[in-house]
Amino acid sequence: MRHVPLPVSYASAMTDGGTAPSSAPAPGRRRAVRPGRQRSGDGLGTPRVPRPSFQSRGWRIGLLAVALALVLTWLVWYATTPERLPVTKKVVNANGVVGTPLYVGMFAAPSDLGRTIRISGVRVRTTSDVKLEVTPLLCRRGTIGVTTQPEQFCSDLVNPEGQRLVGGDSIVVKVESAEAALAVVDQVRIAYREDIRWDTQPAGHQQAIVTIAGRP
Repeated sequence: MRHVPLPVSYASAMTDGGTAPSSAPAPGRRRAVRPGRQRSGDGLGTPRVPRPSFQSRGWRIGLLAVALALVLTWLVWYATTPERLPVTKKVVNANGVVGTPLYVGMFAAPSDLGRTIRISGVRVRTTSDVKLEVTPLLCRRGTIGVTTQPEQFCSDLVNPEGQRLVGGDSIVVKVESAEAALAVVDQVRIAYREDIRWDTQPAGHQQAIVTIAGRP
């Protein structure tokens, strides 16, 4: 029988008792696969961190701005609307003589006023047929109707600017004329501050009609 030589590669494989190489993986083992990059937010990788919405931030800023504006509006309203000062419809008739100061009570703070106000100034508007001098004054712990001797009714008589007015005090006007005169003193207006509030308000009697007679 004639011997036919086999190919070297096949003969070598048969002689060594090996098997032909195979690309299939061995049973029980899995080829390591390099994980690919996962897209965030697809449920397989790290969840996506939500970014703040500009629209929601805008709404919050808008609401805060509105709330701040309301608070400031309320503060301004509160600061400029203190309780009104007492007023009356009474008209005072006062008579004096030339060369003698005449004191006329225009506003009397009631004893139960329950407020302490600091006066910034007292405004007096007077209409007369001749030139005369009208000066507002603060009468402490006393009230005046019409008199030429205010010290009998007031513990002190001072310029009201910068002074405190409490219950029992009053505002009077001092009228002086060098000649006979007829004058109408309108209701006084008091500019004042109370805690953080301030205002200028009418107070007291509606007006005073003052007649200054010449000396005989």
